[in-house]
Amino acid sequence: MIILKYYRIALLMGRKVSAGLLLTGLIAMSCSKATKANSGDQPPADTLQNKPALSGRLVYHSYSCYECNDSRIMLYDFATNTNTVLSAQWRISNPMNAHFSPDGKKIVFMGVDAETDQWDIFIWEIGDTAQPVNLTKALTKSRNEDPKFSADGASVIFKSKGKLMRMDTLGNIIAQYIVAQQEASMPYFADHDQYILYAAETNDISSIYSYNIADKNVKTVFAAPGIYAYYPIAINDSSFIFTRWYSFANHHDQLYMGYLNARTPVALPFNEPSGDYSDACPVDPEYILLSSTRSGSKGGYDMYIADIRTGAIWSMDLYNAAVNTKNNELGACYHER
Repeated sequence: MIILKYYRIALLMGRKVSAGLLLTGLIAMSCSKATKANSGDQPPADTLQNKPALSGRLVYHSYSCYECNDSRIMLYDFATNTNTVLSAQWRISNPMNAHFSPDGKKIVFMGVDAETDQWDIFIWEIGDTAQPVNLTKALTKSRNEDPKFSADGASVIFKSKGKLMRMDTLGNIIAQYIVAQQEASMPYFADHDQYILYAAETNDISSIYSYNIADKNVKTVFAAPGIYAYYPIAINDSSFIFTRWYSFANHHDQLYMGYLNARTPVALPFNEPSGDYSDACPVDPEYILLSSTRSGSKGGYDMYIADIRTGAIWSMDLYNAAVNTKNNELGACYHER
């Protein structure tokens, strides 16, 4: 999440955060535990031809700059090698952060409704000629963001005015989850919807927490002095991937494997301290999609597929040259057919 550090400059307006504020369905997958980052040779992007063979679909968003408000939601189909602008005819400004339903038939996403003139959560059936449905239209004078489906597809968790909320797919509010932090962001269901992973700030430093839905207990699963961390994405019943600064002095974003039991996170092996790596999305037990400003990118953030075990990394250019552009490609979500 940019050359502009969009994860850290825009509360409530997407998925990255500002200095004092923080912004932001478990896909049924398992994931091998990654090994610690290797300081040896890293396979370079754009040169590895033995790229993973994928047949699913990728939804993501692309914009020229965050303040430009020109985000579009895209759908890339690996099987047909087609890339489509989903949002071209929608009466919604700046749509972004789409997430597939477990059956892959629908997406939820956030955008600015032309009627309400606020950030709202929408649901849309892929291929439908009708406009997306605004699920949070009744939540007036609010900012509704960061939607993610539950594992059963029956509900959506999201952020509303800094609070963690849950609704059904018709927009009826099911629950509000109370946490101590004033601004809770980027919620994501984990372990068959038993937990909610989220990010929140304390003294201008963001950490990662888990909320136990059954007993309402909140546990810190990653916090480090002077290290900003955000965007947790569950990849199996015990692990998640999140973004954090390389170090107190180096604020380049890096991807780490974290654990619900709060054991020490592990840096993923493709990270480089001179580039930003963010917006992880699991593909299968070996691979994730991610966005990075690593050397060779066409614009700000390009999209890549990476092996979390070996550190091999492939640009999406090796699949379709139209995916990565001079704009920023972010917010990947993958669904296997």
